[in-house]
Amino acid sequence: MSGLERRYRRLLSWYPRDHRERHGEEMLVVLMSGARDRSRPTPRESLDLVWGAVRLHLRRVVAADGGVDPRDVLAIVALLGPVALLTGATNGVHEIGWWVRADALAQMPWLEQFPDAPVWVLWGVVAVLVLRGLRRTAASFAWSAVAVCVLLAAFVPFQRWWIGMDSGWLLTGLLTAVALTWSPGPARGRALVGGRGIVVMAVTVVVAGVVGVLGHNQPVAELLRLALLVGGTLAACGSGSRIGRRAALILLLPSVTALLGLAQWSVLGRIPVAAEVAVFYGLPVVVLLALGGLPRRIRRAGSRHR
Repeated sequence: MSGLERRYRRLLSWYPRDHRERHGEEMLVVLMSGARDRSRPTPRESLDLVWGAVRLHLRRVVAADGGVDPRDVLAIVALLGPVALLTGATNGVHEIGWWVRADALAQMPWLEQFPDAPVWVLWGVVAVLVLRGLRRTAASFAWSAVAVCVLLAAFVPFQRWWIGMDSGWLLTGLLTAVALTWSPGPARGRALVGGRGIVVMAVTVVVAGVVGVLGHNQPVAELLRLALLVGGTLAACGSGSRIGRRAALILLLPSVTALLGLAQWSVLGRIPVAAEVAVFYGLPVVVLLALGGLPRRIRRAGSRHR
């Protein structure tokens, strides 16, 4: 095996195993025939292969076991995502409540206590625009919310304290913005889940928010809030359909990071910022890919035992 072939195989190893089994050798032949006298892949070729693998993995997050149109999954995310994201304001609302009870709201240090307030205001605007059917405007505000969230995480020192707990909201916000931009849109999402889905999601957000505010930093309350979010999100998206379960998987990313955060504080306490970024942004994506591929693996295992 030549060095060039080894390098190509290393790049192809980024693709899902079943994809490599079906198309790997064919892809390798095409790559080798086009390489001519080169001893290694070009940087652009390497980037294209890795990006193709990443795109394939991400597509399988929302259409893992076949028979599921990823556009329908994203349509549900476009409809319910902006509402679900409002749960992320729970900690900030708790802080406001504390200062209101102390009759000192005017003295509240917003940058320290509620630095991401603009993000949740923007998502509130997005939710209203989605419900009014203004998809394009909603998409613009959604991307603005994602940009503000990234800027806060990168440049506001106080925001670093929230890396672990807020990563899920940023990831879900990004996917919601993508859904609003490139999916069939909230109108298709409404056709799939109906008005009931919107009501269930809204009630879930309100109840989970109240539990989070009243039981702030109490482990039992946090676990109850997570249970409410999981159950309510599944019910809103339609747990009886594969499309609904895929959409719920995306919307529940914050629950994954919240569980990671509880585990971190219980066992390790503070960890280096670089490690937090790797764990709280990388691991949820890995979980999505793993859970997204689970139904396909079960189906393949079942077919082998027949």
